[in-house]
Order: sequence, then C-alpha cells, then structure tokens
Amino acid sequence: MGKRQGQYPNRPIRDSVLGLAIVIGTLLAVGLIFACPLSATTSPVATISLFTEAEVTGTAIILGEIAEIDYHLPDENDEARQGLLDIHIGRAPLPGNSRQIAIGQIEVRLRQAGIHPSSVKLIPPPGGSVKVTTATQEVTKAMVTTVVLSRLQERAGADFYVSVEAGDALPLIVPLGRLDLRMEALPPGPGNYRANVGVHVDGQRYRTIQVRVQLESRQPVVVAARDIPAGAIILPEAVVQAIPDVSPPKEAFLESAAVIGLETQRTIKQGEPITSKDVSVPLLVQAGDIVVIEALSGAITVKTLGVALQNGKLGDVIRVENIESRKEIMARIVTQGVVRLELFGE
Repeated sequence: MGKRQGQYPNRPIRDSVLGLAIVIGTLLAVGLIFACPLSATTSPVATISLFTEAEVTGTAIILGEIAEIDYHLPDENDEARQGLLDIHIGRAPLPGNSRQIAIGQIEVRLRQAGIHPSSVKLIPPPGGSVKVTTATQEVTKAMVTTVVLSRLQERAGADFYVSVEAGDALPLIVPLGRLDLRMEALPPGPGNYRANVGVHVDGQRYRTIQVRVQLESRQPVVVAARDIPAGAIILPEAVVQAIPDVSPPKEAFLESAAVIGLETQRTIKQGEPITSKDVSVPLLVQAGDIVVIEALSGAITVKTLGVALQNGKLGDVIRVENIESRKEIMARIVTQGVVRLELFGE
C-alpha cells in the first residue's frame, strides 16, 4: 500500500483538475448546443417570402406555389431549394372557393419536413395569411364521350353500334393538372346501361361522372340503292339490304319486300335506311277517277266502268258510282284504277 501511495503522490489534485475539466467540457457542449439555433436565426439557410394571394394547380398546395424562396447556402444541384419548394402545405380549395394559409401552418409543415422554423426566415404577407385559389380546367361532354366510345369500341369491335349520352352535370370544372378520364366497368353485352367515368387530376380521383351507354347488335336493314325522290313508288331495283355505318332508326325496314310499291314521303338519299315514317301506302284511286268495276259471282266476272267517289289505297273499300246504272256501290280497291265487287265470293 505504501508503494502505491508513493507512486501517485498528487492523485487528489489530479482528480480535482480532471473533474473541473469534465464540468467545463460539459458547459461548452451545452453552450454549443444552444448556440446552434441562435446561429441559424442570425444566418438563415433560406428566406421564404409568402405571397398575399396565390393560384395553385392540382389538388394540393405546395410551398413553392404560395411563396418566393431564396436559398442562401451553396446548393450545386438546387436540391435543397427544390426540397423547400415541394413541401406539402395542404389540400387545394375546390374550384370557385378559396383558402387562407397562415404562417403557423407553414411552420408546422416545415417541422414535419424536418426543418426547424428558426433555420429559415419566414416573411408573412401584410394580412398575415395567403389567400389561395385553384386554377381550373373544363371536362366537356365531347371529352367524356370520346373516352367512352374508344373504350367500348375496343371491346365491341364491329359487332355492335355504340352510343353514349353524357350527363347534364357537364361541363365539369376541375383543378388544373394532369387530367385522366377512366371508364370503370364495361357493359357485358347488348342493351342499355349506366356507366361511371372517373375524373382523375394528377393521379387522384376528383369526381365520378355517370353516362348512359347503349350497345346494339348490327344487322342488315333496307337502304336506298339510289336517290329516291319524294312521291315516287318504290320499285324492287331501288332498294338493297345493307348494314349502315351508324345505328339505324328503330322504324327501319328489315325486308325489301315490305317497301316495294310504297310511296316515299320525302327524298331518300342513296345509302339511307328506309323507315316507316319515310313511306306510305299510295293512293291508287282518287275521287273523280274513272275506274273499272269487277263484279264477281262465283267463276263469272262482269266488268263495267264507274266513277270513284272517294280516295282510296290498296285494300280500301270506297264508294263508286256505276256509270251505266247510276247506282252507288261499295267496292274494294285491288290495283291501280280497279275496284272489285264480290257478289257471292270468288
């Protein structure tokens, strides 16, 4: 024990000095820690000057849209400044509305991004907050219809007629940004359906638009083989069967035989489908016409002349005056200028 004491004669003094050094070192370290914010305050890494008003694009507000940012430290690739510009502040207001962003909200977002507010210089606008509005764009019926038609034609191909009716909610005003319209589900087959079209701005769903969709199977109908003038009697060579490029009217004839001999009510252009509204049964007899009266009695047919007292179409029963007897009879029109009186059946 004595040897050890002799070996360290100044140990108490040395221990005292060492303890003092530890205390001083600790104080210096604490001083440096507290000095950092002060240094950052006196020498901010960036100055952020908030605008009085700002118009943002898309569905989110970012700091670079509502403030001017000057970065004071070396930033060779502009990464640090860009990081400040891209800080998310909040959701953009709906089109037509506005939102006030206070400086306190900016400080909260800076902290969330790992930046202490004391390390930057925040300059608020005169009113203390930024009035934020949203830049807008328009979604039109034509845009929605084009998207739906394209999507359906990919599926239906040439087998169906496709028609789309967009809703009355259009045009729709949405935030300015990357616009994407997506049809969410495809109809399973022919019929009438309601379909949803999602409106996405910058990858986020903004609204859903409902449209009406009709898929109709293609089939041949009767069309004009050449121009047929109004008031003409349709002849066999004037019509053909074909599949039109667009969906024909529901009243279109499917068989050529159904229109032969009918009279057109309007001029029908070559290639146009012929509908029941375009034709009528022609008048074969008009009041005052001289007609042939066929009187049938079994196998015997007697013909004489008469005067039609009424207009009539094929199959109509009209009043006719026998020229010889001056008697009025009722006879059925069987063809142009010919009426038939059946006495005892054929």
